[in-house]
Amino acid sequence: MQEENVLYTIKEVSELVGISESEIIRMVMLKKLPAIRVGKAIRIKEEDLEKFLDSFVGEEEVSANHKAPVLYTAEQVAKILQLSVDNVWNLLKTGKLKGFKVREGRSSWRIPSDSLEEFIKTRTKTSV
Repeated sequence: MQEENVLYTIKEVSELVGISESEIIRMVMLKKLPAIRVGKAIRIKEEDLEKFLDSFVGEEEVSANHKAPVLYTAEQVAKILQLSVDNVWNLLKTGKLKGFKVREGRSSWRIPSDSLEEFIKTRTKTSV
């Protein structure tokens, strides 16, 4: 059985990643984010989006003049927080730590740096 390919619109990618639609289009035009044309529309394959995200996870900038959100994997967050990856997945699933899935599977979570910072702030306030 063949797996179904997921195609995202520019707007969907923008919402998933937290980067403006114009910046997503710029990344496509610069060929940093592969895309396909469906008629006049631009679509981005799920696996291309994941490769794109993996290429700058942990980097501070996408370009010299545009700050992009830093995205961490669940495994990276586990190391930062000194927790097991299972605990990080539980925090994500319960909404205590904000993140999003780029595809189905356990290691497909991405956590924006501001969400991680907010989680740490709330934890340090309550555990005085």
